Amino acid sequence: MNQISFTVLMFMLWIHVDTVSAQITERSENQNSMSIETCVSTVLSNNFDVTLATFENQIASQSATKGNAGLLPSIGVNGGANYSNNNTELKFAGGIPPTNVEGAQSTSFNGSLGVNYTLYNGFANVNNFEKLRYANDLSEAQLRLTIESAVITTIGIYLDLAKVHADIIALKETIEISLIRLKRAELAQSLGSGSLLTMSTAKVDLNTDSANLLNALNNKGNLERQLNYLMGQQITNTIHINTEVSAFDNITFDNILSKAKSNNVNLVLARIKVNVADIDKRLASANQYPKIDLNASYGLNSSQNGAGIVLEQSNVGFAGGVTISIPIFSGGRTKIAMENAAVNMEKSTVVKEQNVRLVEKEVHDYWSSYTYFKSLLSMEKENVETAELNVQRAREQLKLGQITSVEFRQAQLNLLASKNRINSAQFNLKKAEYQLIRLSGGLVK
Repeated sequence: MNQISFTVLMFMLWIHVDTVSAQITERSENQNSMSIETCVSTVLSNNFDVTLATFENQIASQSATKGNAGLLPSIGVNGGANYSNNNTELKFAGGIPPTNVEGAQSTSFNGSLGVNYTLYNGFANVNNFEKLRYANDLSEAQLRLTIESAVITTIGIYLDLAKVHADIIALKETIEISLIRLKRAELAQSLGSGSLLTMSTAKVDLNTDSANLLNALNNKGNLERQLNYLMGQQITNTIHINTEVSAFDNITFDNILSKAKSNNVNLVLARIKVNVADIDKRLASANQYPKIDLNASYGLNSSQNGAGIVLEQSNVGFAGGVTISIPIFSGGRTKIAMENAAVNMEKSTVVKEQNVRLVEKEVHDYWSSYTYFKSLLSMEKENVETAELNVQRAREQLKLGQITSVEFRQAQLNLLASKNRINSAQFNLKKAEYQLIRLSGGLVK
């Protein structure tokens, strides 16, 4: 490929890069750009995991009733009717002559209203109701955990996408400088004042910058698809985001740690599970106690016989009873259930303590990251200003032949690296902040 065609190709690539960057800038400033809040709102409405967790919570909420726990009586209506037609032969005692009836018809009807109620079962029904309420609380906490997970993942991807946009803009500026440098090297080579090595180096550097841009564009596409999936949208939807990072909140370590110990969803789940384990322990011991069931009914029974001494009979009235069951021996199952429940109680307590330590560790970890990136961002802002000034000076020195092309390239790389670091620090700082808010229980109200 000759020098002219190569330059034309690079110029076309630069135009493509400039177009992409312009589109990114336009999208960022466009009134239809999607903010983090809009993305989160869409996730809460459309995300599959959140929707499934909502269904589970609805089931748990509907199940937490006294009737489902066995605290209310069961009432039922029963009824029936029978008919028969038989050839009947009857023989009686006491000298009564036998009777033969052909086609003797018999009918009977019955109907009753019955009530059954467990009066006492070692308070198992009371504990079942309490367990159902805790199961509802557990489901709500799990729903909150699912929402938090979806939200923090969405925010992370959104910030990664914003960083890629910023990186693409920085790469565009780098390619623009590299293209100018290549044109100057080709011009110097054609005039006999430049070297072939200088021109070849400029070509390699431009190709490297172009490859970095292609990689950034590929990452941008991957992140957009991930974000579309989380929001429950078509995977290929175009996403216009706002690359501006909002002002950082003023947060303190002590405040975050205090809120985390009381509001963190994992600790809430652990506390509920301890309560459930305690109820399971009581339910296991309830099998030691007698069970008293009450039953009552009011009904009608009527029968008509085509043959026999009693041709018609009817009963209307009330019936009631008490059933007492006293456990004597269950093959050791009750004892084993009580022992296992006690072990599960201790286990849930240990898990709770483990989660307390884990939350404390995560708060310290993310606070360390938060303070690190905050300090780094302040330093990198100064570095970018210095690197931009160095590139301007290096460009003038290159024109005057005071520095080599390699030295100019180094200044260029220093500027790109500084911009990348400031982008990383800026978005990682925001990520750490959101993680601290999540740990304190403030991400989902």
